[in-house]
Order: sequence, then structure tokens, then C-alpha cells
Amino acid sequence: MAVKLFILGLPGSGKSAVARFILKYVNGQRVDERNDQCWSAIRFNDYTFLLDMYHQDTAWKRFKPASPGGFDVLDLKVFDEALQTLEQEVDVYVDSLNLEEKKLVLVEFSRNDYERAFQQFNKSFLKDAHFIYLDTELEKCKQRICLRSVNPKNPADDYPVSEYIFEVYYYSDDGLSIADLLAKEYGVDKWRVLTIDNNCSLELVCKNIEPFIHSILNPLSIVNK
Repeated sequence: MAVKLFILGLPGSGKSAVARFILKYVNGQRVDERNDQCWSAIRFNDYTFLLDMYHQDTAWKRFKPASPGGFDVLDLKVFDEALQTLEQEVDVYVDSLNLEEKKLVLVEFSRNDYERAFQQFNKSFLKDAHFIYLDTELEKCKQRICLRSVNPKNPADDYPVSEYIFEVYYYSDDGLSIADLLAKEYGVDKWRVLTIDNNCSLELVCKNIEPFIHSILNPLSIVNK
């Protein structure tokens, strides 16, 4: 059994930090107290696919190098294409699982328009999934990106994000409407969606996320909701 958990928010909102916390929290958790079967978790991030597309664009028609490193997107359609590839990769992985495995599949990405983003997926990809949206002030996100660029602690995650992409793409974020959007368009129960303020410390945010993760790993605990 695989359960998908989407982790959403602006670049710098703390998605990767939360994903790392969830990986550590989930791996080794028992399915329930009646047996010894354990959960494990795996993480997918659309940045991997965007980076591959950037490297393939040797003529720089859809991307351009960015200072102090990384890349900028010139053709915004690549954001849609990356999500389509992300779905394919997750589906391939899920199909490879043993039916007895208990796997939490983390799916991480940022977009400025989640209605458009979700339209890139088949509806079945979103069915029965769970969602965490990290509500973080834009300036706070920029500060975090600046700090991690100077002192990267997790090189795989602490990649730079330029001012340019914030100006042309991430100047807005409709994430606060995610629960209503998912309920209306995809029939996702609102208890499956957690919107959390991540302008505070990571320790406090993770503490507030723990009950949500527990409810995913122990679905019998929420049957009365």
C-alpha cells in the first residue's frame, strides 16, 4: 500500500526541511500497535526533473544560467512538463512495490497556481492523497534562500533561487485555497489537507505536523472525523 503526501509551498517555505523530518519520523513506524509491520517513506522532488531539462537545453531556449548558480526558467511551460514527468516517475515506483509494503510517498513541488498544477495530473493521482501546504511570507522565503546559498547545510536541497524567478513567476501563491480547490474539483476530504504557518521555527512546525502524519499512518484514528 502506497500513500501519497504532497508537500507544497513557495521556494524557501521549508518544504525540504519538512520532508526530511517526515522521512526520519516515518521510517520504522509500525503500521499499528497490533502488528510489527513498519512504514517507510521515499521522497520525490520536481526540481530533479527541472534540472535535467535545464542540462538538456544546451541552446538555452527554455532556461538560462542564473547567478550565483542554478538556472532560471524562460519558458514557463516547463513547470507543467516537470509535473507530468513527476507523476510518471511516482507511478512507476508505486507500481513496483510489493502489495504488502507500507510506503509513504512524499511529492514535493512549488507553484504559483495550484489549480493549474493539479490539472497536470490525472485525477487518480490525487485520489486519496494527503497534502501539506506551508504558508510562508514571501520575504521570509527569500531570506531563507539567501542564507542557505551562503551556508548550505543540505547541498541536495539548498539550491539557489534567483530574484528573477520570484519576479516573473513566484510573485503570488494561491496555496491558502488548496483545501477548497481539492474538495471541489477532486473530492478530497478537507481533513486530508493541512495548511500550516511556517514563519516560525522548524521545531515548532514539525511538532504541529506530527499529529497529521500519525493520522496518515494510523487511519483508524480518524474514522470518526
